[in-house]
Amino acid sequence: MKDYFYKPVRETEKDCNILWWGCLHYKHDPSWEVPIWKARGYESCDHHASGIINNWNSKANENTIGFLLGDNIFGYNAEENLKNFLNSISFKRIYMMPGNHTAGWKQIFESIEGNVYRPCEDKEVIFVPNYLEAFVNGQEIVMSHYAIASWNRQSKGSFMIHSHSHGNLYKNEIGKILYKAKIIDVGVENCPSPISFGEIKKKFREQSNVSFDHHTPDTLSPTF
Repeated sequence: MKDYFYKPVRETEKDCNILWWGCLHYKHDPSWEVPIWKARGYESCDHHASGIINNWNSKANENTIGFLLGDNIFGYNAEENLKNFLNSISFKRIYMMPGNHTAGWKQIFESIEGNVYRPCEDKEVIFVPNYLEAFVNGQEIVMSHYAIASWNRQSKGSFMIHSHSHGNLYKNEIGKILYKAKIIDVGVENCPSPISFGEIKKKFREQSNVSFDHHTPDTLSPTF
C-alpha cells in the first residue's frame, strides 16, 4: 500500500488491452429533471447500467489492464452493485480510484486487508488514491480523478488522464488552453466507451508538446 505514495505503477501489455474510463455513475438514478442516464441517451437507469457494462466489454478481454478514475457506483446497495459490476466485466487487473463519490468503493476497501480485492481467481482490483503516477509500456502517465494543469514531467512528454469534469472543461475558456497540452478527460461524456492506450497515443501524436511546467525555460504560454 505504501508504494502508491511515491512509486509509479508499471504495466506492460498490448496497447489495445490497456483501458481508461471514469465517472461511470453506474446505478445512479437521481431525482433530477434530467437524470444523468437520460442526459447520456439512455431510457432508464437499468438501461444505462447495461450500456456501461456492454461498452466496457466491447473493448475488454481477460488480459485487459484497466484504470477506473473514480465516481464508479451510486445509490443504495452500492457495495453489492460494485461487486456485481466487477463480476460482469472482463479484465485481468483494474486500478480503481474512489473519486469524490465513494459509495461502494469505500465499503469494499474498508472490508479488506491491504488494498487488493479479488472478485474471482482470475481478476484483481487494486484500490488506489485519486492521484496515481504510472509507466505504461514505458510511457510516463499522471492520473487523477481531477484535472491538473501542471503535472509531473509534463515538459518531458508525460500524459495527464482525468475524469470528474464530465466533458465540461472542453467547453470553457480554461479548456481552450488546457487541452492544448497532452491531457484528456476519459469520463463517459467525453469517452462513451473506455479509451485504449493506443487511442490516447494516437490523439497525442497530433498535438505539440505544450507544457505549463515551470521546470524548464522553454515552457510555453499558449493563447486562445
